[in-house]
Amino acid sequence: MSGINSNDDRKKLNHYTFWPGFLLLTTGIVVGLFYTEYFVVLLSQIMDWIHYNFGWLEVALGLLIVIFTIGIAFSPIGDIRLGGKDAKPEFTYWQWFALSLCGCIGIGILFWAMGEPIFHMMQPPLSLHITPGSKDAGVFAIAQTTLHWTIAQYCFYTVCAVAIALVSYNRNYPLSVAAGMYALVPEKWRHIFSPAVHAICLFSLCCAIATSMGAGLMQIGSGTGRLFNYSPGPITWAAAAAVIIPIYVLSSYSGLKKGMSFLSSGTTRAFLLLMLFVLFSGPTLFILGIGVESFGYFVNNFFRNSTLLNTMQINDKWPMQWLVPYMEIFFIFAPLLGHFLARMGKGRTIRQFILMNVIPPTIFCHFWIATFGGTAIFFQWSGLVDVWAGIQKFGMESMVYILFSNFPFSDLLTGVFVVIIVFSFATMTDSLVATLAIISTRGLLVSEEPPKRLKIIWGIVVGLVAYVLCISGGIEPVRGLISLAGFPMMLFTFAMCVSIVKDGMHLLTQPNWLDNESETD
Repeated sequence: MSGINSNDDRKKLNHYTFWPGFLLLTTGIVVGLFYTEYFVVLLSQIMDWIHYNFGWLEVALGLLIVIFTIGIAFSPIGDIRLGGKDAKPEFTYWQWFALSLCGCIGIGILFWAMGEPIFHMMQPPLSLHITPGSKDAGVFAIAQTTLHWTIAQYCFYTVCAVAIALVSYNRNYPLSVAAGMYALVPEKWRHIFSPAVHAICLFSLCCAIATSMGAGLMQIGSGTGRLFNYSPGPITWAAAAAVIIPIYVLSSYSGLKKGMSFLSSGTTRAFLLLMLFVLFSGPTLFILGIGVESFGYFVNNFFRNSTLLNTMQINDKWPMQWLVPYMEIFFIFAPLLGHFLARMGKGRTIRQFILMNVIPPTIFCHFWIATFGGTAIFFQWSGLVDVWAGIQKFGMESMVYILFSNFPFSDLLTGVFVVIIVFSFATMTDSLVATLAIISTRGLLVSEEPPKRLKIIWGIVVGLVAYVLCISGGIEPVRGLISLAGFPMMLFTFAMCVSIVKDGMHLLTQPNWLDNESETD
């Protein structure tokens, strides 16, 4: 087979991958800075067109992938050990859980998952005929937020991770998104296929990071504004970015087993302590009660609420504001976070790998959403605090600070939360910057780290993209970019599902589940 075997050659920049994605992003930065209003209108139009024409496909395919992922876990393919029968794990279960949690959804649960329940309570979908602000609306709100932030997205990420890990560990292919689809691509076309796929991934991933970082910058601005009594704006967001970027660049620079592992473990402990503080200082019994009740609702209505498109109620914008955009976000992140998770798979069976990446984060996120979302719902329902009015006035990023203002040591709690946001985002971006660097090369193996200069370049670029999109109108306009970038990534995710079946069946014919065949880009 043709390929580049030298370690130095594999670490060289792949110009056919790097420059198309980099130039497209640079163009986006320039347009965003100098043609802000036009940029926002264009993104909104793109989002509306994709939602109207393909929202049904994104939702349907998402549900099928969840079913497929569970099926693979309990199929004979689930018995395959990544790296061969004698492979040993490189990470403890705690390290694995912390990396999986923080590397995949760290900033998401600090922004969307905390503010989302109050929206669902006050504006539930019309097709369910739930009275806004009622008890039923509160239970639905926690259950639906749990559905959005748990099983579906982790199944997306994990199924892509399996496809990439299977060929990286067991067939010695390069650690790349494209390699996860090699089973569907003839060898003679792979030298064209790989750069094209990775160029799309570079652009899509930066778009996805921009939404997360934009949310983080706005939340940091809101928190510091409350602490020091000022109105946050572009200068505040720029200062926050100037703090965050060096943290995740330095962490990524030190590698997965050092900086990233240290950051994720510390951030997970901070998550747990903060959640326990709110649980026992807030309406404890209410949180526990709505947590149990909403979990039952979540299980009983999983399929129905995973497909809430409100087809015959065209005036209801709920699906296009929540369910469909979430599917797009998950698809964008799926191949790239799968690429990150694949690096932790060695020594685990595919069944262990799937169950560990899906079940513990789902349990944690449900407790998190029940704690913070339940507290917001209690305040709103009981009349103690009009959380909904506060969000309408100050934005979703202010929700957690509205809650904290009613707890003891509120200023200290706000300050601690701002610090957690900084390190949470740094942890997630760390993993994604490393992914950007890896797929910018000619084809690193799973045991190799990408060049540090590429980590620095991409770390700075994603920070700039996030800032530009933040000042161009906030989070809402960015969703148009998510819609544009999510569609090709949806196709890649589906292709990886098919590849798992083909590669898995091939490897089951090998005596040690380790094929000596290999290829580099």
